[in-house]
Amino acid sequence: MSLQFRSVLRPPPSLVEQLAACDPANPLQTPEYAKAHESLGERVCLLGLFAGDDLVAGCLGFLSGWFLRRNLHIRSLPSLQDPDVFWRGVVQSCRRLGAWGLQVDTYASPGAVIPQLPGELERRDRWEYALDLGRDNILDGMSTQHRRNIGRAGKAGLSIRRTREASACAEHLELMDASLERRAHRGEKVDPGQDSARPLALLASGSGEIFQAVLGEQVLSSILVLRSSQGAYYQSAGTMPEGMKLGASPFLVSQVAALVKQEGARVFNLGGAGAESPGLRRFKAGFGAREFELQAASFCPKSAAERRLRGALRSCWTWAGQ
Repeated sequence: MSLQFRSVLRPPPSLVEQLAACDPANPLQTPEYAKAHESLGERVCLLGLFAGDDLVAGCLGFLSGWFLRRNLHIRSLPSLQDPDVFWRGVVQSCRRLGAWGLQVDTYASPGAVIPQLPGELERRDRWEYALDLGRDNILDGMSTQHRRNIGRAGKAGLSIRRTREASACAEHLELMDASLERRAHRGEKVDPGQDSARPLALLASGSGEIFQAVLGEQVLSSILVLRSSQGAYYQSAGTMPEGMKLGASPFLVSQVAALVKQEGARVFNLGGAGAESPGLRRFKAGFGAREFELQAASFCPKSAAERRLRGALRSCWTWAGQ
């Protein structure tokens, strides 16, 4: 049977459950993840390939903004049996939904390919690192430096704390800012730190959980991990300078990997990094994780005439604002 594309705005929970079952190791395709983004005011759209009434593969898109600023954001891509049908359907859906922007990311998307689509605006390379939890020793292949740091943290008496309490979010963001500042001082290009709205939504929905390495009552390192029935995804992290000296970050990653394996996860995706962050890439690769070369891209999926009109309107607004 040939596959057909369908887009469903505000899909029923049962359909999102089907999507999660199609890719149980992907924490970005779950009802809890959809609920988090709905709480932030985004409209969920399921984009899928169907064989009759059965969903074969698909992903969640998140619609936000109005008029010329309306955007459809795909955060994670599925493995596709018929990519041509899927992408043709995505472009048509953008036009039907009135989206002027299409942002396609590849979080938790091993091997995903973003084709050349009409109205491409930007494309960048990125890499992700997936730790296979099915092997006997999940940290086989770990770098000598990571092993040394984990041993140092154990001798110092660090322990693990996990929570979905909103109160942990402020600590998590504080540690993220500390890590971003260190990377900036090393000359790496870093994105600005995020506000609390999205992490809080991920925690409240049950999509995310914060794991922390602590010494006494002091939090030295923190990871926000997204969960699905068979997968975990390292969404964001941060470590204090004191934690760096004690090896808190590698210790925390190794402990989280062991915990989620016990709870049924078969993959712990350590998240991604771009070419502008070589230090972060070395850190993630140092756990013996598989490296996947991916991309992210943005498009204006409107017709060429509409894109020219949009450019003219923006020029007029810019001139009028001077």
